[in-house]
Amino acid sequence: MPNPDVVAYLRQFINKFPVDGLRKQLHSEGVSDSDFDEALKFVLKTPLPKERKPAKAGTLLIVGGVILVVVAVVLAILRQPQPAEESGRQQTEEGAYLGASGYVIRLPEGYTAYPSFKDRSKTIEVVHFAKRGTDPSHFVNEGLFGQLGIVRLEVSPSRFLDNPHPVDSLNKFIDTVMQSRGETFNKKPLQVTSLKGLQLTVESPFQRTEAYILGEKVLYMFSAGQDDEIFREIVMSLRETDASM
Repeated sequence: MPNPDVVAYLRQFINKFPVDGLRKQLHSEGVSDSDFDEALKFVLKTPLPKERKPAKAGTLLIVGGVILVVVAVVLAILRQPQPAEESGRQQTEEGAYLGASGYVIRLPEGYTAYPSFKDRSKTIEVVHFAKRGTDPSHFVNEGLFGQLGIVRLEVSPSRFLDNPHPVDSLNKFIDTVMQSRGETFNKKPLQVTSLKGLQLTVESPFQRTEAYILGEKVLYMFSAGQDDEIFREIVMSLRETDASM
């Protein structure tokens, strides 16, 4: 049986960083190659949805009708809009976004939040902060973040909190990953109220700015095209409202 902590770690970072960098980081923390390989195999073999064979026209109409009814009932119960318009569900009258795990982000004037989840179990929340009316299709192209003033936030369970020196552990992890990717970057300490973290300015090959902040139970990862007033306003407004999350 694979180590559940290693499995959770890989599921969190497998799509963000190279496997070699993840292996090197975990090895430095005492995870053996065999444990890493076993967990990696377990994560990679997670079954994907199977492609359905084309159905006959009559069957397709019946199934489609049933699906529409079920979807309508579910939407009526949850009263939850599509992801691109989900911001109204978790936005206060004061212009703030309330995250799924109990944090609050103050929205700059003219901005709204577009929340979604990266996984089916809804443990990794992804929120894009953008000007009202921004086409959500632009969120997949980080090269447009600077031009359009988009800031991306990913909130996931933190694995650094078990370490007696979590900031040092985070710092070492970032160095390992960025060096394995051959990126040129600068970093500096970052503190938002009582929360500590690190801010990166990546120079090449893809210019951007990132902020990693250690919460009580989660890791906040902000990303934007540049370190400008909007990015700083969003990052520095972060507040945790539920210490039991």
